[in-house]
Amino acid sequence: MKENPCPYGGYLRCDNPSCEYRYSVSEVLHLCSDVLDKIAQGDTSHRIEQTFKRYAVQRLINSINKLSEEVESMINLTHELAIGICEHFDVLKRIQEGDFSATASEDSQLEIVKMLGQLINKQKETFLNYIENIKKQDQEILQLLEQEKAIFSSIGTAIIVVEEDMTIEYANTEFEALTGYNKEHIEGKMKWTAFFPEEVIDKMIEYHKLRRISPSLAPRQYESKLKDKTGKTKDVLLNVGMIPYTKKSIISIIDISERKKIQQQLIHSQKMESLGFLSGRIAHEFNNILTGIIGFTGLLHAKIEDPSLKNFVEKIIETGERAKDLVKKLLTFSRKEELSGIKPVNLNRYLKEFFEFIKPIIGKDIDLKLNLPEMEIFYEIDSSHLEIILMNLITNARDAMPEGGELTIGLKELLLENEYTYTHPLIKPGQYIALCITDTGIGMDGETKQRLFEPFFTTKPKGKGTGLGLSTVFGLIRQYNGQIYVYSEPGKGTTFKIYLPVKEKKVRQIMDRQLLKGTETVLVVDDDEQARGFISSFLREYGYTVYEAKNGNEALNIVEINKDKIALCLIDLVMPGLPGLEVMKRIKAIKPDAKIIIMSGHPVTLKDIVAIEKSLDSEEILYKIRNIIDEKE
Repeated sequence: MKENPCPYGGYLRCDNPSCEYRYSVSEVLHLCSDVLDKIAQGDTSHRIEQTFKRYAVQRLINSINKLSEEVESMINLTHELAIGICEHFDVLKRIQEGDFSATASEDSQLEIVKMLGQLINKQKETFLNYIENIKKQDQEILQLLEQEKAIFSSIGTAIIVVEEDMTIEYANTEFEALTGYNKEHIEGKMKWTAFFPEEVIDKMIEYHKLRRISPSLAPRQYESKLKDKTGKTKDVLLNVGMIPYTKKSIISIIDISERKKIQQQLIHSQKMESLGFLSGRIAHEFNNILTGIIGFTGLLHAKIEDPSLKNFVEKIIETGERAKDLVKKLLTFSRKEELSGIKPVNLNRYLKEFFEFIKPIIGKDIDLKLNLPEMEIFYEIDSSHLEIILMNLITNARDAMPEGGELTIGLKELLLENEYTYTHPLIKPGQYIALCITDTGIGMDGETKQRLFEPFFTTKPKGKGTGLGLSTVFGLIRQYNGQIYVYSEPGKGTTFKIYLPVKEKKVRQIMDRQLLKGTETVLVVDDDEQARGFISSFLREYGYTVYEAKNGNEALNIVEINKDKIALCLIDLVMPGLPGLEVMKRIKAIKPDAKIIIMSGHPVTLKDIVAIEKSLDSEEILYKIRNIIDEKE
């Protein structure tokens, strides 16, 4: 196109109204083209401000200006939309990464961006509520688990959870106490077969496998044996069940060793009652027969003149009298002999005199000891019966010590409460006279103890005894409504304890409870759970702090850690592993000034060592403890 010759600069710049080029269309088109070109490039800042009288030109200019505004509005809208989406995307990304502090904007002019922000915030709030609910449920589950553990720990029964491969997944504190192992050594490391003796392992494995194949065929409750850390075997009752939707089983284990002992005592008592009834019937009938034999033989003896025949008849009469004496012993065992000659006997004086009487008989190689209380004890008994009882028991004790040893006779009056009678069901709570005969001889096994009081049972060689000595003792004691117990193990001696009930209860001397109380720490060492629990309970009741140990090694560990806290140690004399005296010696090595009392199930005298009986009532034990701590004895 030809250049504009207008001296004023052409249409766009010409201010001369008379200029012939002022209304040149080509210039207007050039202007419109420039503006459109800039709009196409995204520059919407330009407008055509001129006004034309020509309708077509003005309409073109208005269209271009409107197009510029619309393009500018569209660009602004697109920009705002892009910014909003980027911001919301960033919020979503932060929420996904766990930053729940990010919040989407809801104040955009664009409705879609505003709605998107509202939707994100609403979903965020829902998600936060969901997470909060999960946290709350997790907390509730943790609380339930803690409650479950607390229940399992305090239920008083040993409980374990066993996996399919027989590994113990969980064990409560009762199982720790029962076995002597810590949870750290059990859970996930030990199989439950490690706690059973070899003779029952095959049966336990068979039940374990059968329970997972066909639960209804495997027994849910059964008795077995359990072996603790020391190797000691206990009688246990197992209750086994499967945990739903798993291959795991949950087992509760109850120690029924004491129950078994009590059951055996009752069975033995019933057996002795039956034997007594049978012996009484036989002895009664036999006595009638002997009366006829001896009577008619006596008549025959009076009529025979021949000296040789008379001698034979005398032998028959002598043999009959011996048989009659045997019948008398059987009647004594069956408790059908009439009691006569009962009168109050000063037992202290009687035992002192008896002690002097048997000294030369018992032999110089046996050290004889007599433990009597300071207060004199009287009991209504036939003194001849007392002599029979003592002579039979002491003779057996002497025979059990062929190479010499120690024989102790003890006497005391005591009150037996429910704690003691629980483990001795044949004894009722009450006041008793206790007579104890202890030897350090060869001891007896379980089978011998079971048959000890049976008529005609003897461990002596043929011709050395009738086997009626101890059965006579048993019968005499039962005639006074008393009980006799024997405690013995091979190589560890024997103790006979006789309990004779006091007919008239004496007024018991009441000690001031305040004088028996204390705040010190006491260590109780005893392998018997019942005895240890009983002593620890009344010590705590009287204000003492108590540490418990079930064996010597455990006691030494406690002393090593708490030697400055422990004021006194109560140690059982006879324990598996380290015996009481050895434990005392090692504690003295750790703490030379340690105060120690040795406990025993029967009267003992130990040189330079304080000893008490566990069967004493709680106040007597507390009185002894208080005196030792306060250095009064």
